[in-house]
Amino acid sequence: MLLTCVALTVPGCRRGDPEHRPDALLRAQLGLTDDDRVHVVTLTGGNREHAYPDSMIVPTGAYVQFVTADWRIHELAFEVDALSPAARRFLERTDQVASPPLIDRDSRFVVSFEGAPAGRYPYVLEGNAGPGRGVVMVMDEQGR
Repeated sequence: MLLTCVALTVPGCRRGDPEHRPDALLRAQLGLTDDDRVHVVTLTGGNREHAYPDSMIVPTGAYVQFVTADWRIHELAFEVDALSPAARRFLERTDQVASPPLIDRDSRFVVSFEGAPAGRYPYVLEGNAGPGRGVVMVMDEQGR
């Protein structure tokens, strides 16, 4: 029953969902296919850094693409002290703890959650404005 609820509340949870298919650049550079799921977070500035959406639920194996929508500098870093030990080891082992400075409009930082342990992955945004925050929730196939 829980899996049904998760599938209903997480749009694009199914493999090959057209809304979450990788674009041509991700296909060319990362070798992604229609079976890969890519969720997008848009980064903008202002009086503080913003992520839209600032929270999302993704299944294990999904990708999250952080994309800048303006010409401001943005940097994203997962809050390692707030991660579970397994999540921290995963991000460190895969060298995905922090983005490089994203300085051009449409710059991307793509995080692969392939093999990631389920749990909360909070992050902080820094750049030209006050810091912002967000979280990616990774759920396993059992809906945990």
